[in-house]
Amino acid sequence: MISTALAETRGLDVSHRPIQSNQMKTQSPIRRFIDRGEEVIYVVVAGLLLLTAAVTCGYAAFAAGSEFMGGNALEGIFSLVNDLLIVLIIMEVLRTVARFLRKREMNVDVEDLVPFLVIGAISAARRILAIGANLSLNEAKHTAQHGGNIDLSANWDRFNQAMIELGVNAALILVITCALLVIHRYTLRRSAEENVAEQI
Repeated sequence: MISTALAETRGLDVSHRPIQSNQMKTQSPIRRFIDRGEEVIYVVVAGLLLLTAAVTCGYAAFAAGSEFMGGNALEGIFSLVNDLLIVLIIMEVLRTVARFLRKREMNVDVEDLVPFLVIGAISAARRILAIGANLSLNEAKHTAQHGGNIDLSANWDRFNQAMIELGVNAALILVITCALLVIHRYTLRRSAEENVAEQI
């Protein structure tokens, strides 16, 4: 009675508490089933991501070795780095899934955006690498065919489009870097505030 009176004086509604508790009890088996199924799906996804990363590493080594054996060292290097960047993207996604399995919750925080920003930066860097590789390979082939005379006017539109795409991806990496710095400073300031609050 005293707790009920105190709750009423504080403006809390206690009349529907038994109904809410009964609803939670009736929904708890369904929620447990859904949580268990969600956990199983996350485990399966994590296993498939790990397997995909391992297979991609093997394929990257095999493809690069084939290029090197064929005498195309430059193409082998670009292929290897490109495939390894894909592996890094897969591992970032896997780390996000593993974090959910450890915490068993999906409370979105500012720090949870870091893996996705890293994935975006890796994707932009991978695209820059691909554009640079295509330009280098096309230049090497053109030089071999025409004896060192490079005619940029023939492929000027393609070159201009590649430069624009390089600039966009470079700007994207710069923006992502700034966002990561802001998140890092926010995390440090929040940790300092929490430490001060604990000391008080």
